[in-house]
Amino acid sequence: MSSITAHQITGRIKQQLASTWIDSPLDVFQTGSPDTIVTGITTSFTPSIDVLKRSVAAGRNMIVTQQPAFYRDDHASLGADAARRSVEDDFRNDPAYLYKRDYIEKHRLVIWRFYDNWNSRSVDGQLLGLAKALGWEKYHVNGSLAGAEPYARKNKYFHLPEASLKERIIEIEKALNIHALRVIGESTTKIQKASISNGMLKFTELQQILNEQSDVDLIVIAEAIEWESCEYFRDYLTWKGKNKAMILLGREASEDPGYGEAASWLEKFISEVPIRWEPAGEPFWVP
Repeated sequence: MSSITAHQITGRIKQQLASTWIDSPLDVFQTGSPDTIVTGITTSFTPSIDVLKRSVAAGRNMIVTQQPAFYRDDHASLGADAARRSVEDDFRNDPAYLYKRDYIEKHRLVIWRFYDNWNSRSVDGQLLGLAKALGWEKYHVNGSLAGAEPYARKNKYFHLPEASLKERIIEIEKALNIHALRVIGESTTKIQKASISNGMLKFTELQQILNEQSDVDLIVIAEAIEWESCEYFRDYLTWKGKNKAMILLGREASEDPGYGEAASWLEKFISEVPIRWEPAGEPFWVP
């Protein structure tokens, strides 16, 4: 039986990231005691109640997650202990919060957020995880940044076998098991080169892709501000011609595979307990 504690787990992570580690107010224990003996580790985009229940059923009591346990992170700057007290004060009469808090306490779950330091690595684990989930690894173009890691943040381009936008959408929905993605572009558009941007696509990033990588046919993103990037892209197509497309996967669908990659990374230096990615799943459905 394992005797490794949650604190020792995070200590090993810190050792692995020694050259890039930052003392981030986000990467902290959000629930439970650091001295808890770990029986197994779950990684996930968010510690939803469903993810927590699957973890408990599997005997894993530590959850390593991108997003906060209780929906907001504006308390983070207060420090870990003060942030916990602030969350308790803000949600003290909220039944959803109380149910989740009580479930976590009943099962003595330790939730540790791993956000800033996961993203500070030279390898973009979110990009790599999404590429693997899509089955696009073999199409990756390594050359956006000379001398950089193959999956450095800006090495995000893929040369794909030619297919129509409609065919590519079907492929993506099946690979990610999602049904509520959104699309800008015509279904018959031919797709050969794609760009992946997990997380929020900033307007300036979209401009850079279109101006510096003119042969990109498809831009795959998590989300964007509609009146900025989406409207700009529609106007671009009207002006330039409808030979490009954009697919918005949704934040959860885009980011969750990165925590599958986090699980694989953790297994390289933590062997005492089982580690598994539990996808949080797409929160939407299409009527």
